[in-house]
Order: sequence, then C-alpha cells, then structure tokens
Amino acid sequence: MEILEFGDKNKRKLILIHGFQCPYQIWEEYIGHYKNDFHIIVPVMPGHHPQKQEDFSSFSQVSEALEDYYLSRYGKEVYAVFGMSMGGVLAATLWQNGRLHIEKIIFDGSPLVPFKGIVKNVILRFYLNVTRKTRQRDPKTLAQAEKICPPKYMHPFLQVIDAMSDTTIRNYIDGISRFRLREDLNTGDTKIYYYYGSAFNEMLAKKSARLIAAHFTGSTVTCFKGKGHCENTLFHPDLMMKELDPILIPSLL
Repeated sequence: MEILEFGDKNKRKLILIHGFQCPYQIWEEYIGHYKNDFHIIVPVMPGHHPQKQEDFSSFSQVSEALEDYYLSRYGKEVYAVFGMSMGGVLAATLWQNGRLHIEKIIFDGSPLVPFKGIVKNVILRFYLNVTRKTRQRDPKTLAQAEKICPPKYMHPFLQVIDAMSDTTIRNYIDGISRFRLREDLNTGDTKIYYYYGSAFNEMLAKKSARLIAAHFTGSTVTCFKGKGHCENTLFHPDLMMKELDPILIPSLL
C-alpha cells in the first residue's frame, strides 16, 4: 500500500480513503481545497495502484499497516478521516481498533452492515464480470463506467481495473460483506457523520445510516435526496465540500 501526503506536516491531519475500484486521483479537488488548512494523507488501497501488482488480503491487515505508518510519524491524534464507500470500512476499522484517536469520522455511502448468501454472490459476480468486460474495453461497459467514475478520471480508473486481480476483488467483497460496525463502540469525543443517497443503489448505505442513527447518540446522518451512491463526492465535489467545510473548518459557520 502506497501512502501519499500533501501539505504542511505540522498541521492537523486529514485522512481521505477512496472507494473500491476508484482511483485515488478522485481526491484531487479535495486536496487542492484543503491542503492549506490540513496535512492530507491519502492511502492507495492494495490492488488500486496502476503501476503495482498488490493483492488485497484483509481490512485488518491494511489498517495495521496504516496505523503503524501514522503512529511512527505523527502519534495517535487524527483530526478527521473521510471514507468513501468501501473506504469507510477501513475508516471504521481504524476507529474500532482504537490505536488512533480520531476526532471526526465521516462516511459517504459506506457499507457498515454485513450482507451474505445470494446478495454477496450477486455482487461478486457483478464485479468480476464488469471488470472483465472493462479490461476488454467493451463499449457498453465503458459507457456505464462513466456513471460511477467522472470522465476526467477515466484513464486512471482503467489503469486500476487493468491492474486489479480477481483475487483482490474476491477478498474485498468478502471483507466488506462480513463487516459490521460494533454497536457497543465507545465513541468518546469522536464526532460521527454519515452521508448517503436515496437512489436504489444505496440500499446498504440506508441500512448503515439507520445503524449509525440508532446506536450512536449525537451522530449526524444526512440523506441526499435523489442522489446515487457517493454521487456528490464523485461528481459534485463542490457540493460535497460545502457539506464538509463546516465540519472540518468550524470557523466557516
């Protein structure tokens, strides 16, 4: 796993974690917007580096590697972690582990409840099939890809797809399908924010939002009406940053 860093290392730390099969470059506008206020850390999740063959094994393994890296350089204090989709599973794992003290944790469409059996198999077959067709540059599949990845990041997206192994896909889906955020987790002074859309492809996110609202007093849950999975974060960063600014920079309120 490669870990990228941007901005002044003496400033508060903001960790941005991308989603499954999403290139890390989708954070470019966020980095440009926040690098003067924070030191930004962007892990490139295993299996998502365009020039490196690296299989993903488990979220516990990746979280340990990221924690060891962070603790050796900056201590345990983290101002904020923003996890998009699958990235939120890693963010939640970091939170549950307790090795880092996270002041604010932000999820967008993250699957924080498990799914098994038929649902898991359908999702796995979907990703294996779509990945294969994308590698073949099937025109219909590429047209569909533009609905989940902004066109300006299509080149790095295709690089990620070309480099990702079926083993990595299977391990990610397995890890995501088994993950459940602990309901008895002691939040301490950590502030929790959860965003999700109302479209059909947000079914898991809706369940996760209900879990957050039911078990974590003081959390903030926001539904973007009519929006799909991580739609604002991916396609409308200006809108998403308007949501994030008051959270990350309270003086803007």
